[in-house]
Amino acid sequence: MLNLLNKYKLVLKLFTGSAKTTESIYKAILPDTYDTPPECIINTKIENEYLFLEISCKRINLLRALYNSYFSVISMILHALEVLCDEPTKTPTRSTTNTSTVSNS
Repeated sequence: MLNLLNKYKLVLKLFTGSAKTTESIYKAILPDTYDTPPECIINTKIENEYLFLEISCKRINLLRALYNSYFSVISMILHALEVLCDEPTKTPTRSTTNTSTVSNS
């Protein structure tokens, strides 16, 4: 519900292409929505493959800070998913697999 005293409002509509990805992002940012400045209201919802993030604040600097914070987290999550899901043939950096054999000559 939008508080009429909050005069600055931003609505972010994110299409992920996957309901599972949308749900993952939603679950990752949801805890942060409970810890907002008292002058701001944040609402999130999911509709199919869309994530909606609505931020409204009394001061523009708070709106900008919250937007930058959420955008950074969402961007990081999307980048991590892209790396993990689109490049499955690369060997992870923390483990190595050696398939060569040593011959006894």
